[in-house]
Amino acid sequence: IQPTVQFSLSSSYREKLKSGKEKPLEVVNSWLPVDKRTFSGYIIMIICQMLPLIYSGGWITSYDTNAIAVMTFVCCELELLRRDCQILFGTTEEPASKEEAIAKLAKCHKRHNDLVICSQLFDSCLSSVMLVYVVICSCMLCATAYQFMIENEPLQKIITAEYLIFAVSQLFLYCWHSNEAYYTSKDLMLGPYESIWWMRSLSEQKNINILTNQLDKIIVFSAGPFSSITVTTFISILKGAYSYYTLLSQSQED
Repeated sequence: IQPTVQFSLSSSYREKLKSGKEKPLEVVNSWLPVDKRTFSGYIIMIICQMLPLIYSGGWITSYDTNAIAVMTFVCCELELLRRDCQILFGTTEEPASKEEAIAKLAKCHKRHNDLVICSQLFDSCLSSVMLVYVVICSCMLCATAYQFMIENEPLQKIITAEYLIFAVSQLFLYCWHSNEAYYTSKDLMLGPYESIWWMRSLSEQKNINILTNQLDKIIVFSAGPFSSITVTTFISILKGAYSYYTLLSQSQED
């Protein structure tokens, strides 16, 4: 980003680059079968380096979008399921018959069971990726914050700050939506008890226990076998990164 911005906005930099007085800035240090010191070679280098970055950025964005969408879907489905549990036996004005109540109960039981299976399948795909991401993010936040503090160039400082904000936001999105799904799932078993169960027969009230035992299965997404992805995890990562940052700062001062 920095070479492109400087090349686009600074006419003096372009003139110095053409005359050979200025060394061309690189996105990353790499080898190309062209002379990067020439103007045409520099343009080719920028294009060759930016295309993989754009591709990888699009791939990461697509992955994050799909993962967040699935988490949001799970959370919304849990909320809808709780509403359906609240009207298992109808309303006080229009109570449902025993057959209708049993059919609704069976449907809610099946919906939640299918949702648990799908969530576990999704978590099996997400868990290992999130474990690697959490470990990398903990180190990266510390290093980026430290680099931001010691950086002197304004443009580089802005780029570092943008990268730091993006990393924190990306991690927060995962933790927030997973946290919402966790607490929505945790409160789901209250749904049947928010219905008019006290107006029904004893046998129908006993059927609620079958449903609540199913609804008691908590849906939570994890980062490997070590931690769940929640807001608490997010705060712990920030605390750990800040501790590492403090350690680096003190070692630099010493």
